[in-house]
Amino acid sequence: MTPPVVHSHASTWHDGGIALLTAEGEIVALASERVGERYKHHWNSGLAYHHLRGIDRYSRSFGGDDDHYIDNSVGLVPCDHHLYHAASTFFGSGYDEAAVLVLDGQGESDGHLATTSIWHGVGPDLRLVEELNPSSGPFAAESIGHFYTAVGALAGMRELYAEGKTMALAAYGRPSPLLDLLREHAGTLPDGTYRVAPGFVRAVLANTLGRQFFGWGSATPEDQALWDGFVAARGAPPGNARHAVTQADMDTAYAGQVILEEIVLGLAERARRLTGSTRLCLAGGVALNCVVNGRVARQSVFDQVFVVPAPGDDGQAIGKVLLEVKRRRLPVDTTMRTAYYGPRYPTSMVDRALDAVRSRVWSARLDQDGLLAEVVDRLERGEVVGWYRGRSELGPRALGHRSILADPRRPEVRDHVNSVIKEREWFRPLAPVVVEERAHEFFELDRPSPLMTFAVPVRPAARAVIPAVTHVDGTARVQTVSAEQDEVCHRLLCRFADRTGVPVLLNTSFNRRDEPLVETPADAVAAFLAMPLDALVLEDHLVTKQHPPVR
Repeated sequence: MTPPVVHSHASTWHDGGIALLTAEGEIVALASERVGERYKHHWNSGLAYHHLRGIDRYSRSFGGDDDHYIDNSVGLVPCDHHLYHAASTFFGSGYDEAAVLVLDGQGESDGHLATTSIWHGVGPDLRLVEELNPSSGPFAAESIGHFYTAVGALAGMRELYAEGKTMALAAYGRPSPLLDLLREHAGTLPDGTYRVAPGFVRAVLANTLGRQFFGWGSATPEDQALWDGFVAARGAPPGNARHAVTQADMDTAYAGQVILEEIVLGLAERARRLTGSTRLCLAGGVALNCVVNGRVARQSVFDQVFVVPAPGDDGQAIGKVLLEVKRRRLPVDTTMRTAYYGPRYPTSMVDRALDAVRSRVWSARLDQDGLLAEVVDRLERGEVVGWYRGRSELGPRALGHRSILADPRRPEVRDHVNSVIKEREWFRPLAPVVVEERAHEFFELDRPSPLMTFAVPVRPAARAVIPAVTHVDGTARVQTVSAEQDEVCHRLLCRFADRTGVPVLLNTSFNRRDEPLVETPADAVAAFLAMPLDALVLEDHLVTKQHPPVR
């Protein structure tokens, strides 16, 4: 038995969350966006705290001496932000020694704002090796994270946290004078450090997101002149990527992605030189860029690369728990072989969720063989299925427990899922999930990728076989699944392969537009009824909107 430990995130105004170590040694983590008001990047850690505390199996873990929950609804609490990012990825990696690179927008650290840091992890210890581009002001304009946010705003992103959309749009871009212009303001340096001109970030954000979200005033004349130069180079001001995308938007995103990749590759090589390690762990919001991660894994000097499944601030709380486990030498395995750290919900919650909508759905409890056979039949017919099973995933990626599944062989499925099912932008890629033992047949992948943290090339011969999950640049953000990792999902993929010859499914997050992943059984049922999905697997129940389902 171990002492129950509770930690929360309280150092930034976004991505609140809770992590819990139970007396039985189980680690549970939950982002606040998943519960309560259910909007993305919710800052209030209290939502997750009270949700977990209200579940009977976890309630006794709260309220003791090691309940370190901080109520961040009354204000932020300074902490060593980058240390917790570093702890989440190093201790989650299972490596006994590694270099750690933390890349984000900004985070409190000993009275200043940290933006980029290099650490060396050995056994239970983490040592700060170097911190780059710290800021003493309220906004770290020289950070890589804020640079990429500014690039997205210049490419037409009208909201915060749209960096994933910028990454997706970049694949449609091409080299242009915008790349040369942007290189004047940001880039890697020969020693692996980097430069980001603060005037570029200020100029772009003062004319876009800064006024609405940060309360900024007008740009200075100097910064405004810089903005005007970029608008002239584009040929027009940025539009709105949700409604219309121009070639200038694509080329802007491309330019920013190219420079970001060069910067991170330079930093990776610097981390190798400073630590001497052949392993690298990545964390911080920039590590959500799976294209960058893929480049680092393929082209850097490291033999092994690990990216924590929640590299953003939703991973802060679990970083604190893992750090405490190591410092106190608790007998707990911290290695993240999967991302399934969400709470366990009782079957009674499934029954209540279905009973509440009994007049609107048909459902049946099936044994596993019958359930998988039914789902394979539907997928092969071209149906799109919501898939809800087990504990939810840590981080923003659906990894087969809160997923929407479809047949990747159908080229029209991508547009159908993007525009009709999820009501999102046409340029967003959809991810594949593949049985681990056959992943090399379809992807240029020489290692398991269970956490969907790397974009890798799809083999040329496979691109026509799985077009719905092949991005325009020939890559895919792949998740591999072994029988040990997720037996049911692995069996589903194998059965689909028996039928079609393809051990791959389209796997995207189970959520409505502008909402986070579904968390509870009731969330899954509500999303299913609101979306044009053909069927829902809810644990061992098959659910449809027909009475009975049409076969």
